[in-house]
Amino acid sequence: MTDSMKKLLIPVAVILACALVLFGVSAAFNNTAVSNEQQELDQIIQLVIPGGGSYEVEEYTGSDSSIKAVYRNDNGVALRMTISGFADDIDLLVGVQNDGTVYSVSVLDSHETFGLGQNAKNDWDFLGSLLGGTGDKSIADVDSITGATITSSAVLSAINNAAKFMADAGVSADGALVGEGSGFGGPITVEVTMDGDDITSVTVVSNSETPSIAGDALEQIPAAIVEADTADVDIVAGATYTSNGIINAVKDALSKAGAGGTDGALTGTADGFIGPITVEVTMDGDTITSVTVVDNSETLSIASGALEQIPQAIVEANSPDVDTVAGATYTSNGIINAVKDAIGAAE
Repeated sequence: MTDSMKKLLIPVAVILACALVLFGVSAAFNNTAVSNEQQELDQIIQLVIPGGGSYEVEEYTGSDSSIKAVYRNDNGVALRMTISGFADDIDLLVGVQNDGTVYSVSVLDSHETFGLGQNAKNDWDFLGSLLGGTGDKSIADVDSITGATITSSAVLSAINNAAKFMADAGVSADGALVGEGSGFGGPITVEVTMDGDDITSVTVVSNSETPSIAGDALEQIPAAIVEADTADVDIVAGATYTSNGIINAVKDALSKAGAGGTDGALTGTADGFIGPITVEVTMDGDTITSVTVVDNSETLSIASGALEQIPQAIVEANSPDVDTVAGATYTSNGIINAVKDAIGAAE
């Protein structure tokens, strides 16, 4: 076992006592032969994966380009992910339990700005604050790395996506459809159960709304959707954002069951720089005829180019595999991945 692994086991042993695994790997792949790299990666995976121990490699066929490998055992998965940071790519492993709870985080490699983004490897306050979420954490919920907001946001986005991976393309552990929409305070996540084409229940499983303002909407909108058997219901007065957030989250969930958005459009959602981006995609056979961004929280002065150009480029190319807009990488990728999410629901 290398010195880096010996150092690694010390913090892991301490944190295991708290029933969570958390560690940063600063040199797991430095100055080692390929065989040693694979052996060390295997050891790290066995620590990251929920419950520890042996695992099986699972083929990933989803649309999230940041997921490079999936390792699974009876307790959950470890996802190897590569994301774009401020200066360069960040390579990490994320452990997620079967219920979608983030169990562990290990930053394998990062070439971010030394002393700032590099702290993603060993900033224990930051890494620790990422644990326990189910894909619903915002940057306000974590202890961001001082002076490295972009790196912090990139890692958080990957962690949220890893948690959402366990929804199995929109299906929770108990078989409910999972969807997300943007409320006033942040993302709203719902679970929707169906009996054939009938909506039998809608449950808001996570939100960041203010109860004194949004309480009525959180209670009434799900009930109204079940009663009407459609997501097209009236909003609650005084809680427009929350109402629309729930409604759009239900539409997102229904799209994963093969149901469409408005006018039969396919609906998809993915993370942008600030929050979720929701699109509607219309198809004529295998041809993409339109892409519309229907909901986003991006900063217009930065993201407007991407919000306008990426949908047009996707229609023109008849594929979501298009180039990002310079200066708006996260927004571009958010739109691209949302379109992939929508198209995937139709396949």
